[in-house]
Amino acid sequence: MACLTLENVNFQYKNKAQTVRAVQEATAQFERGKFYAIIGKSGSGKTTLVSLLAGLDKPADGEVAFEGTNLKNLNVYDYRLHHVSVIYQSYNLFPLMTALENVMFPLYVRKTPKKQAREAAKQALAMVGLDERFYKRLPSMLSGGEQQRVAIARALASGSEVLLADEPTGNLDEENGKIVVSLLKTLAHEQNRCVIVVTHDLSIAAQADVVFEMRDGFIREKQPEA
Repeated sequence: MACLTLENVNFQYKNKAQTVRAVQEATAQFERGKFYAIIGKSGSGKTTLVSLLAGLDKPADGEVAFEGTNLKNLNVYDYRLHHVSVIYQSYNLFPLMTALENVMFPLYVRKTPKKQAREAAKQALAMVGLDERFYKRLPSMLSGGEQQRVAIARALASGSEVLLADEPTGNLDEENGKIVVSLLKTLAHEQNRCVIVVTHDLSIAAQADVVFEMRDGFIREKQPEA
């Protein structure tokens, strides 16, 4: 059974000049244990699709469903807190929290006991290659690659089944980009997460189990080249 599904989803918004049909008749399925890439040029609707999958936006019509249940019939706050995490290109770390505190934060929100939250955060940081030397560092004391790994650790510690990564390597050099992609693939294949990466980088798409392409708001599965 698919973990996330889109069924004839449409979404549009208005700017000063026009109505933008950001997502049009989108239908797709995403399963646990797979690493997905959604590719497309800037303005093709990729980021809007992430917002719909994360429950941050509601479709004008059509259905976004998690484990067979339309998001509009779920407690969306609970869905975002417990089932889906978004990893952003800009990291979105809290600047006045240490690396360890940033990873612990979603567990605080869930009212996880402090000792348990701390241990879970340490384990998540270890999985992304950050040891105790990094625990007390503020984001400003970390490189871009290290900040992105903290952001991934935060998503990992949350226990979310679905990880949405919006251009996660966009601010990273080639070496750190490869590390981040490798981490996301591992989470999909070894931890049975549903990992969806939105990117314009075709080298990332080449490593995905399934590739979707977006053009002018339309999404289609891209078949492997013969």
